[in-house]
Amino acid sequence: MVSLRRTISSLGALSTFEAAARLESFTRAATELGVTQAAVSRQIKQLEAELNTALFVRAHRKVVLTPQGVALSSVLSGSFQRIAEMIETIRQPVVNDSITVGATLAFTHFWLLPRLSEFRAAYPDIKLRLVAEDSITDLRRDRLDLSIRYGKPPFDDARSLARIADEVFPVCSPRLLARLGMQAATAELARMPLLASDWVDPAWLSWRSWAKLAGDSPAIGKASDTSRLRFNHYTDTVHAALHGEGVALGWATLINPYLTEGRLIPVGGRRVMLEEGYHVLQPLGRDPSPAAIAFRDWIIDEFAAGI
Repeated sequence: MVSLRRTISSLGALSTFEAAARLESFTRAATELGVTQAAVSRQIKQLEAELNTALFVRAHRKVVLTPQGVALSSVLSGSFQRIAEMIETIRQPVVNDSITVGATLAFTHFWLLPRLSEFRAAYPDIKLRLVAEDSITDLRRDRLDLSIRYGKPPFDDARSLARIADEVFPVCSPRLLARLGMQAATAELARMPLLASDWVDPAWLSWRSWAKLAGDSPAIGKASDTSRLRFNHYTDTVHAALHGEGVALGWATLINPYLTEGRLIPVGGRRVMLEEGYHVLQPLGRDPSPAAIAFRDWIIDEFAAGI
């Protein structure tokens, strides 16, 4: 594929030519572009020199496109129009009293959405955009006002304002235990169907790393390697466990409602308390808006209230 920048030295000259050809006037093109008529004429001459061909026939008080100029103008007009349409398509409107908050898909689904109605009731005029992504984001690059991230500080792009500690333990549905004829406290994990997940975030535990931290049998890691069900989103892993498909690693902060309801039960009795946790992050180098401050204060209070 031919590179446009290698083909022509100045993209600005193409823009100037497109305006002059469309308006059929160097003077009107200069007015539209906010430059002098002499600057337009100079750029057109430079472009003609690079192409080694005349694009305009200069007449008294008017310019007329040559056949080569007509050909180039038709291509540029269509291309510039498509570029303008795409820019308008992807442009995000500037909205007052709006906030963009990032979090993982699992945190958004299990923790944030069930509580969100309280914030929206307290601040009905704030427009909230949630960006749920399991890949690691950069608050400055992605223009997030706040983010909830799992990990351990310090963070390169933000400072932590609040933290929820977490612990991880195996969970399954009562239906699975009944089908296997096992008791939750004495069940042998290596003999149970383990639901495996392909974590995007290296801070999250695999079965093998969990068993090592918990001092449990290495056979658990081997059993997870041969799992017949694997997921790339933690939400799917939890829902599979809820439907009796197997045993999942449960992050207490996320699955607490299911534990309270008895739909998931801790298995085996071992738990791992982690150094990592969920953090409310505010980007470095940017002052929060009033809307961001309102959401920040609300979610810090929710963190303080615990799970």
